[in-house]
Amino acid sequence: MDLKAKLSALDNMIVNGQILESVEIFFHPNVVTMEGNEGKIEGKPNKIEHLKSFFSTISAVNGITLHSQSVGDGVTMSEFTFDLQQSDGNHILWNEVLRRQWQDGLVINERYYTA
Repeated sequence: MDLKAKLSALDNMIVNGQILESVEIFFHPNVVTMEGNEGKIEGKPNKIEHLKSFFSTISAVNGITLHSQSVGDGVTMSEFTFDLQQSDGNHILWNEVLRRQWQDGLVINERYYTA
C-alpha cells in the first residue's frame, strides 16, 4: 500500500470514530506526538493512554469532517474539524491540521496544529 492509500485508510478510520484502532494499526511503536507547543508524548502506549484519557471526557461526537489531505516525501497532512461534546457540557469545535512523518510505513512523528 502506498503512502496516499495508507493516509486515506487512516483518515477514514478517524472520520468513522475509530481513532484508537487507527493508532494500533498505523503508528510506529516509538511514535512521538506533539500538540501545539505542549510537551511530547513518546511511544504508542503513552499515546493510546493519552487518547483514552481525553475520550473519557467526551459524551458525544457530533461530527468529524476531513477537509483535505496532502502527501509529500514521507510526510502527510490532513485537515479536520472535530465537533465534540464534553461530559461537563462544554462544546469543542476544533479545526486541526495533523502533520505526520512516516517511517517504514508507519507514523513515527505526529504534530497537531489546532485553531
